[in-house]
Formats: sequence, structure tokens, C-alpha cells
Amino acid sequence: MTDAPGRMPRSLQDLPPRWAHFCLGIEKFITRELDFKLAGKTAVVGLSGGVDSTALLLCLHCLCTKNNGRVIAVHLNHQLRPEAVDDARWAVALSESLGVECMVRDVDVAAVASASGIGIEEAGREARYRLFADALDEHEADFVAVGHHLDDLGEDVLMRLVRGTAWPGLSGMPGRDDARRLLRPLLLTPKAILTEFLHEVGGAWREDASNTDPRWTRNRMRGDVMPLLIQENPNFLDAIARLWRVGSADGDYWAELTDGVGPFIPQDTLIGARRALRLRLYKSALDGLGPGQALAENLFRLDRAWQEGRIGALIQFPGDKTASITANGLVFSAKH
Repeated sequence: MTDAPGRMPRSLQDLPPRWAHFCLGIEKFITRELDFKLAGKTAVVGLSGGVDSTALLLCLHCLCTKNNGRVIAVHLNHQLRPEAVDDARWAVALSESLGVECMVRDVDVAAVASASGIGIEEAGREARYRLFADALDEHEADFVAVGHHLDDLGEDVLMRLVRGTAWPGLSGMPGRDDARRLLRPLLLTPKAILTEFLHEVGGAWREDASNTDPRWTRNRMRGDVMPLLIQENPNFLDAIARLWRVGSADGDYWAELTDGVGPFIPQDTLIGARRALRLRLYKSALDGLGPGQALAENLFRLDRAWQEGRIGALIQFPGDKTASITANGLVFSAKH
């Protein structure tokens, strides 16, 4: 749908009871699952103009108003499609219909990708997060909200599976990212519900043709793989939501156990520790050294060397990182 935004509901009281209840359910998800309170907060909302971000903006605007807070919409004009200028104008018009300020930034993402030697998707993602960070500072905001929903989470899980991601990362993207001050309030909400929400409250949105371009892995997962899985199991997205909840709980548990791990892990810490804990201690130490994915096979190789007591053994990891085995424990280092 690409109609003009029109006048949108501005408060929970303006919404039909069912959809006011829906928004309150999103607030419960933010509070209980993401452990975040909206009271008095200023939210930066990433607004592309699609179903997900439009529904997110409307929902969060109503919730922040209820909680004595406010929202700021931000839109990145990536200049990748001829209609990108119209998308930016539409985002501004939608925001104005809600009485919300909209910050728009124009970035020639293709030119940035070419100059930097990176892919267009990566360049676009970096530009978005720079915009989010600048908006947080400029408006003294508390967090950024993006519109990833349950269908997106399902696609993300499948892409992680294909890449060989281990547990609990396999359960998908986090709902809360403190490093970026980012929340995903719609993460366990199916896209179909968001579409129905906008239909019933008179909302409109923009369709992005690039979302069906088969050149991108995510689009192939969305158009080819996901429909087959849902055909086999109509409750597949419910299973993804359960997987995410279990993975989030496990991730919190392991994060607490490995909190404070530095570049040296004493022998006393490793002796008597279960293999699952040792592997996570290694990964935590390596992650603390900077960029570079700690590949599972390298972690297994390091653990075998430690179990065999191979003093002096040196295991290489991506990012110019190494782990060396000493008589007193493991020493992790990186060349920067």
C-alpha cells in the first residue's frame, strides 16, 4: 500500500479496543522480556515506511505518550531506488500526521560501498546505525527502536543455521542490544498482525521492491525457504518464538557465568569446569579482544590442546587473535 498517510491515531484512546490492547501487549513485552521501562523515555524510531516500521512508530508513539515520553522518527534515504526520494517525503508526512518530528538523512549508499570496498547491504546497515547514534545524541534520546518482527526473526534463524552459528546465537537476533541502545519491540509479533493493525486503524505504508530481490539471502529465505517450512509446520513461527525465548534465557545465563573474563584464564578456573563452560570462557576472552569471529572449530581445537596439556601450543583465531597454553592457564592476545 502506498497511499498518503492521512491522519493517524495519536493515543491509545484513539485506537479500537482490540488494538489498544495490542499496543499494551507490546509494552508488556518491552517491560517483561526486554527488561526496559518506557516511563519518561525518548525513543528514536527507525522509519523506512514499510509495514513494520510504520506499525512500530504508531504503537510506540501511543505508548510513549501514555508513559510521559516521546518519539523521534528517523529515515535514511539510501538513494538506491528512484522512488527513495518519495519514500523520504512519505516518512515526513506520516510523522507530521502523528505530530512527531522526523529526521531525514541522504546517503549515497552505493557510492559509499564502492569507495569502502564493502557490500551494499553492509554499507546501508552502517549508515543506518550512524544515523541512529547521531539521533540519540542530538535528541538526548534513551533508546532506538527498530521494526524487526517474528517473520524477520524466522529468516534470521535460518540464515544463522546456514552460516553454522552455534547455540544460543542460533536462536536469532537479540531483542535488546545495550551496546547500541537498541530495542526490537515487535520481535515476537507476526507481520500479518502488523498488517491487520494498520488496515484496521486506517494506516498506510510504502512497499520496497528490493524486499523481493532474489540477489539477497534474506529475500531468498523469505520467498523460497520460509513458505516451505510453514507448509510443513503451520506453527513454525510459534516454534521460532519459543526457540528465541529459550535462547535468550540461555544467553543471559552464560553471559553471567563468563562476565569479567579477561585475556588470562587461570588453570584453576578450567580444571573441573564442564566443556560447555570452558568453550564459552574461551569465546568470551576472545570477544573481549575486538573484532573477529571466534569460530567453533578453533575453539574445539584449543580445548583439545588444553586437555592434552600441550604447553606452548598456539591456536590462531580470526582478527589476528591467538590463544597460548601455559602451565598456569590460557593467555589470549591480539595484534592491533
